[in-house]
Amino acid sequence: MAKLLAAIDYSEAAASAVRALLPLRRSLQDTLILYHAYQIPRGLPFLSAHVIEQIEKEAETTAREKLREFLSSIVPPSERRGIRLLAQREFPTDGLRRHLATDKYGLLALGAQSSDDSEGGLGFHARHFIYYSPIPTLVTFPETHIFWKKLLIAYDKNYTSPKGKPFLRRLISKMACEVIGLPILRQDSRIEQMHTRLQRLTGATHYTRILWRGTDLVRLLRQAALSYGAEVVVLYTAPDEIVEGLKSLPADQLHGTPAWLFLPQPSSAPQEAVELET
Repeated sequence: MAKLLAAIDYSEAAASAVRALLPLRRSLQDTLILYHAYQIPRGLPFLSAHVIEQIEKEAETTAREKLREFLSSIVPPSERRGIRLLAQREFPTDGLRRHLATDKYGLLALGAQSSDDSEGGLGFHARHFIYYSPIPTLVTFPETHIFWKKLLIAYDKNYTSPKGKPFLRRLISKMACEVIGLPILRQDSRIEQMHTRLQRLTGATHYTRILWRGTDLVRLLRQAALSYGAEVVVLYTAPDEIVEGLKSLPADQLHGTPAWLFLPQPSSAPQEAVELET
């Protein structure tokens, strides 16, 4: 038995992540933990030790109460029993990484964008854990609904994940998921040649080249998932192009769309992900 961990920032996307884990919790018989990292105001060194201690206690109490209220607002009473709530005074990325390193988890779930993110469809913390999480990471959007009936697996034959396959097989077996497979074409030079020939063949003045990378790849996978009724896109491929594609899309265009399941990365993360730690 493993554990399921949901990172909570009280966004609509985080609520979708918790709801997505409820069916998994039942079928996999795994423990579900909701984790929230909070901070206290700066400048406390200038206050007395007694006042600092009181502020810290109040902050902890408030964080725990808010987490309980969040759980009550999105999970029916019949499903709340046994769900563990954990509020820690910590920076979100540091706290989650340390927490993942201290216990046995099978899946991390978090919202694609927090309430205060001003970026595109994929925010700061989601990008960080896509690259750094040692376990599979489920990224959800507001109004994403997952019942684990159908998975679209985007497959790159040149990609290997050190820890992703056992979890994926267990998920498919226990949930009796229907799998829709979509190999990713990587011969960009040949695809470019085919586009050139097609444009000449049609004589088209206005011709759009759809490629298997970046935003085009995200749109192709998202549309394929919607067409086949898949609730989750499982990425058996390196995440770089998916991350760039999701960042480039406006957040509101991703509301209600399928979630993305990223497998642990076999190599070092790109420079952008490294910078997220600082």
